[in-house]
Amino acid sequence: MPFFVRHTPGARPVEATQWFPGQELPGVSSESGGHPGGSGLLPVPPHAYVHTRKGTLTVFASDWIITEPDGTLHVCHHRLFEQTYAPVEVDADPDPGSARAETAA
Repeated sequence: MPFFVRHTPGARPVEATQWFPGQELPGVSSESGGHPGGSGLLPVPPHAYVHTRKGTLTVFASDWIITEPDGTLHVCHHRLFEQTYAPVEVDADPDPGSARAETAA
């Protein structure tokens, strides 16, 4: 899974993968778990769900699934992700909490 870092000083790298219909990703499910899916107009298929500690989030094609270092999952719309995160290379380190990032050129 590729690593990205927020455009903020001192930000730690996170793993993120862009989701598309038919793709299987850890933590992404086609089961809503009772999630109502919005105001009746959304979600528009194809979509999937991410079950988080704070509730169930809907994932649409091209959304990004972000995995924080502690394993917490987030969903981010593609345009917002591009504006907020930049790709980085992470040194191989057996302790993921101490990963160092270098901005990719």
